[in-house]
Formats: sequence, structure tokens, C-alpha cells
Amino acid sequence: MSIQNIRRSVLIVAGAGALAVAGLLAGRLAAGVIPGGSGPRHFGPPKLARIARALDLTEDQTSQIKGILRSHAPEIESQMRSGMDARRALRDAILADPIDETAIRAKAADLARVEGDGAVLFARVRAEIFPILTDGQKQKIERFHQRARGRADRAARAFEQFLSDEGS
Repeated sequence: MSIQNIRRSVLIVAGAGALAVAGLLAGRLAAGVIPGGSGPRHFGPPKLARIARALDLTEDQTSQIKGILRSHAPEIESQMRSGMDARRALRDAILADPIDETAIRAKAADLARVEGDGAVLFARVRAEIFPILTDGQKQKIERFHQRARGRADRAARAFEQFLSDEGS
């Protein structure tokens, strides 16, 4: 086998691998599973404004919710910073060469702890905000959650379809 054939084979395998990884990452991003995607972890002022419009919040409700968020601002900011740092550390461990499975697992465990802390904080803030909302607004939120679950399911099915088409 010539060097050119070997090079071509390596490039084809690398390209197929890159395509598979890209498909996996695209599906995970669409499902909101990977940090930094369009999923639940990316929750800044633009998203809050869209949610306020979608729920048709009154000025009083908006004011009360902003007050709740302001009262938790130091915790929220700390959580966001911790999450960003933990995701960055995990990403760096994943991309390190040579692969260090122990380091990757340690960074993944750190991220899991930070994500758990964030989930508890979110639940606390949600518990303070929900009593402010009307039943209709709460129903809109539930419909939003159902659509989000549907998107995650569609992303998983799209990935499975991608893999099954690979052999065709």
C-alpha cells in the first residue's frame, strides 16, 4: 500500500470520526445537554425577557420576580462562575493528550457537584417565583417543559437515525 493510499485512508477515517462526533455534539447541543448550547444552562437577560413576554407578566409580577432574582444575585453569579469554570476544566481534561481517564472523571464529578448546587438554587428561586404566577402562566410553563422534553427526544432520535444511515 502506498503512502498516498495510507494517507487517504487515515483522512477518510478521521473525517468519518469527526462527522460522527459532530453529529453527537449537535444532537447533545440541541437537547441542551452540553453546556454552552441553547439549552437550560444558557439563561441570561435576553432569555428572561422572552420568558416574561411569553408568560405575559404584569409589571407587578415582573417587579416582584426581579426583586427575587436580585436577592439571590450573589448566589446566582457565583453559581454561573463555578459552572463555567467546571465546564472549562472538564473540556480541557477531555481534550488533553494523552487521555487521562482519572482526570476526566474527577472533572466530571466536580461538574456534577456544581450542577447539583445549581439545581438546588434553581429550585429555591423557582419556589419563590411560582406563587407570583397565575394558573394560566404556570400552565404555559408546563407546556414549555413538555416541548423541551420533545426536542430532547427528537435530538436523540435524529442521532440514532444518523448512526443507522451511516451503514447505508
